[in-house]
Amino acid sequence: MPTQCEMIIGYLVPHRCDKRALGHCTKCGRSYCDEHIEVKPEGLLCLACQQGLAQPVALPITAQTFNEADLALFTAASLSDTDDNEKFADLS
Repeated sequence: MPTQCEMIIGYLVPHRCDKRALGHCTKCGRSYCDEHIEVKPEGLLCLACQQGLAQPVALPITAQTFNEADLALFTAASLSDTDDNEKFADLS
């Protein structure tokens, strides 16, 4: 079963990247898509490790506010999000 990219993206509504992971970062070991991982002389490095971040967040400013519970919540939400029609409620 292919794995999902583990990078957290989005500024207003942070969520896991929905692309298929193509490789693992040699530094943190997490799975990433081609957009969030690069080939470097030391091996494949994710965007977060290249920026010196301990958490897999594409936007470094928001990475300062996320903790392990937040990352677990993003993962749980991405796994349970199977019905695209129920993402937003009609408040009108």
